[in-house]
Amino acid sequence: MREFLKVITEEHNVLNLFWFNFHEVDEGVYRSAQLTPWRLKKIIKKYGIKTIINLRGNNKNYLYKREKEICEEMGVEYYTVALLSRSPERIKKHELEKLIHILKTAKKPILFHCKAGADRTGFVAVLWHILNGRDKKWAIDKELRLKYLYLPWSKAGKIKRVFELYDGKSDFVEWFDKNREKFKEFKSSKLGDFISDKVLRKE
Repeated sequence: MREFLKVITEEHNVLNLFWFNFHEVDEGVYRSAQLTPWRLKKIIKKYGIKTIINLRGNNKNYLYKREKEICEEMGVEYYTVALLSRSPERIKKHELEKLIHILKTAKKPILFHCKAGADRTGFVAVLWHILNGRDKKWAIDKELRLKYLYLPWSKAGKIKRVFELYDGKSDFVEWFDKNREKFKEFKSSKLGDFISDKVLRKE
């Protein structure tokens, strides 16, 4: 019960207690929302997870600490990468480089997640497909969908805009770094932002 209450008070999001947004991206690659400690253990055992990538960065809250502890206990490699869904133009170059290195070298099965499993997680899912030579439009349509609670009319619509602008040929990190200002051109709707921020309580 103490752990249950701790999750609610820190996350301010009851939805994640019952809905995990867990899906397969590719063979041996999975995406999800922030999992509760008890659900995380079950997922690791059931799918044989070898690597977890926390896209929320080192936020040092209770779930971060428990996730790291569980990974250490169960022999799972644990990484943190700080991504921003509402302002991807502010993502640091070294974080992108770190992310791509992990995706290319990590032991599979891999699980990556953010808080809701929609925006930052969707960004990485699309990037995974692009790094593996798949069609950009197909990847966007597959991974940035309402069924994952991705709202393209909210500020997180910038994520979709990033990949729509990407030429599909250039080194992604270098291209991203040179085109940051273009991402700011996207305009969200007030309704989309209200649902994302106040109803779904995304980060």
